[in-house]
Amino acid sequence: MAAIVGLLVLTGCTPAPAPSPSTPSPSTPSPSTPSAPSKVFSDQELMTVGYMMLQECRLNLNNMDDSTVTRTAFDTRPFPLTHLTIRPDECSAFHPPTADDALKDLTLSFAVGVVPLSDETVPSSTIRFTMTSAESDRLAKADFDYTDELAARCAHFDASAEGADSVPQPLMLLKSPSVGDRAYAIAGRPDQTDGTKRIGLRVLAGTISISMFRSVPSLKSVKDAQPTLDMMAGVAKDLIHQAAQHPPAVPPPPANAQSPQQLTDLLQEITGPDGRRVTYASGTVIHGSSLGNMTPCTYSDGTYYSALRKSTVVHGEFPPSAASSGDAAVFSEMTVRLISMPIGASGPYPFDQRAADLGNCATIQEQVFTDSTSSMIQWSSIHRFILNVAADSAFAVAHDQPDMGAWHLLAGARRGTLTVELGTYWTPQLDPQERLDQMAAVINQIFAKAGV
Repeated sequence: MAAIVGLLVLTGCTPAPAPSPSTPSPSTPSPSTPSAPSKVFSDQELMTVGYMMLQECRLNLNNMDDSTVTRTAFDTRPFPLTHLTIRPDECSAFHPPTADDALKDLTLSFAVGVVPLSDETVPSSTIRFTMTSAESDRLAKADFDYTDELAARCAHFDASAEGADSVPQPLMLLKSPSVGDRAYAIAGRPDQTDGTKRIGLRVLAGTISISMFRSVPSLKSVKDAQPTLDMMAGVAKDLIHQAAQHPPAVPPPPANAQSPQQLTDLLQEITGPDGRRVTYASGTVIHGSSLGNMTPCTYSDGTYYSALRKSTVVHGEFPPSAASSGDAAVFSEMTVRLISMPIGASGPYPFDQRAADLGNCATIQEQVFTDSTSSMIQWSSIHRFILNVAADSAFAVAHDQPDMGAWHLLAGARRGTLTVELGTYWTPQLDPQERLDQMAAVINQIFAKAGV
């Protein structure tokens, strides 16, 4: 544990001082606690607060989730959220932090991230945090609506998830570190067995509410929870400091022909091959630093996206045909990508360079990403086709994928600032025109729905 605390010190995240053991109770602000932020933050601003904290701690910025992607993915594929029943009822004022905290009220701005504590890939190696933002009174009523007397009565309580087989988990309130305007800490009740326990902390600081948790392999005593609480308090103080002392001035996103949600809604109205509908769609605004210029005759989404920064992108998928199975089912899938460039975007357009390369290059290399590395593979046996769409620019090309026993068929078109790109598979035993007609039909529908 000392090594973990040392890691945070070395990275610039200074843990909060440990409180003296006493009766479990919420905390009160200490002189060392940064002043509380007073503005209501947007998703992007909260993400920037997280980025600044991670940068200050010299941690990987990829540890912040993209809130736009999270919202769109949940809207498209909603799933049951974790709902805990608290006993006694009066103790339901205390909410154990969960991974679903950001999704429980999507009218709040939010950002989610993790602080890595080691290089291990185990639950105890990270602290997961969620920031939400709204008027302080609203946040206080949602997660901090209790009195000190209630906290004393709820020193011990039980929580159980929905389901007949759910076993109540004994929890307890811990002495919380002094951070923010209000704070409380919750942990699984210590015992002498080896079993995963979760330690959580909630902090209210002005217009920001922070929840965080860490899973530990065992918790034998209250004292064993203290190092984790100290680290969480340090993270909370860093986030509050960044929000209060260095509030991000995030410019509004550029005006796009379509927002991520609008593109997602549009895609869900499209009828694919055999009447199939998109079963998954996820959208965002393309951010990130430049990965260099697009290289001629190279198919690379990395440099392609760099050239499309500030554009909106949505990915989706038409599922396999219900009448097919095995390889035929895989080959009948169709992926779709919509990209909406900012209003006022002018040529040369990245899509047009891609279309020219795919239509003219004798050899094409593809940049393939695997985890944190990438490699180049050369396409084998390229076929080109005519795509029956009215567009400013278009392409249709297939290349052999011997490991699949099929050809990867790609088609795309641009009309104005909206581009559509599709991918599916084709076997030489079949007439490719059927697949090309299906792809053209999808593209024409999208252009018509978008009014371009």
